[in-house]
Amino acid sequence: MKKKIFITIGVIAIIAIGVFVYLNKMNKEQEVIKIGAILPLSGDVAVYGKNTQKGIDLAVEEINKAGGINGNKIQIIYEDSKADSKTGVTAMYKLIENKVQAVIDNSVSSVALAIAPIGDKNKVVVLSTGSTNPKLSGISPYFFRIWNSDNLEGQLSANFAIDTLNLSRAAIIYVNNDYGNGLCKVFSDEFTNKGGKVLNKENYEQGANDFKSQLAKIKASNIDVLYIAGYSKENAIIIKQTRELKFNCQLIGTVTMEDKTIIDMAGKAAEGIIYPYPKDPDINNPTVASFRKNYKNYYHEDISITCDVGYDAVYLIAKAISLGNSTGEGIRKGLTEIKSYEGASGLIEFDRNGDVNKPMQFKKIANGNFVIIK
Repeated sequence: MKKKIFITIGVIAIIAIGVFVYLNKMNKEQEVIKIGAILPLSGDVAVYGKNTQKGIDLAVEEINKAGGINGNKIQIIYEDSKADSKTGVTAMYKLIENKVQAVIDNSVSSVALAIAPIGDKNKVVVLSTGSTNPKLSGISPYFFRIWNSDNLEGQLSANFAIDTLNLSRAAIIYVNNDYGNGLCKVFSDEFTNKGGKVLNKENYEQGANDFKSQLAKIKASNIDVLYIAGYSKENAIIIKQTRELKFNCQLIGTVTMEDKTIIDMAGKAAEGIIYPYPKDPDINNPTVASFRKNYKNYYHEDISITCDVGYDAVYLIAKAISLGNSTGEGIRKGLTEIKSYEGASGLIEFDRNGDVNKPMQFKKIANGNFVIIK
């Protein structure tokens, strides 16, 4: 009788162990890797956030369809920063409470500057797709970005104005935040170092829609080039108002000029504006070709600014996890080990400051199109 009882207990124990192992295996197989995304999904610069979101969603769709990362699917938790640093901070803490180990950040430098220290303190990776302020270089070992720093863009614009266009008398109008302030300083310093004169600097608050007071002061300075550092909506209004005030100078903008919003709002007034922009990646590259084809099929439209970097951000995090693990430290380590990554936005390789240095080119708006200056 006792022998039967012991056998029964043994069988039950074996079954229990088997069920435990099976359930544990199932739980591991069904683990979801949460990735945060803090993007401006509403407000004046929502175009960048929504474009980035499209790239992110396409990458997640592809990765999950292919089996996920080591068998685990990705889930994106979106938070709207509204391009506001305080809102971004609240969003960052919310994601950390949700056990997120990596956050994709977007194009607003003030938000990136606010959340990077939080990521550093909590060992959560922040991978930015478009923040450009020079202060972000080396801000934290957990901060990376896949868009060039303003140090490069501002210097290139100043050099182009003087060396190629032979212009020497400049003014700057810029949005009064970390993005605009950073570009204003870099352009001004480089332009002056090259022998040019910066005769006026005028700023404005984000969301403004009348710049005639600042522009009137600038026009009185008798300049031959106006550098515009702001976001799409404000850029378009500034451009229209320079034409209304009959400015007779060259307008040079930033990468934000490559946005259909500019053409839609400013119309013919936008013709002739010059701006730097990352060189188009090789369309014969399999990654680039596949991304553009899949994007067109998925959204029934062509790519726009920041779509490709949003896409790349997800794949970079996925690759980093596959090289290490899904903890913040594992993702950080994995990103540092990625060399010469061929992304949809071009070649990506992080330097010791977490920056990339993608080759740039100059473009202009001509006949309602964005045209490369050869």
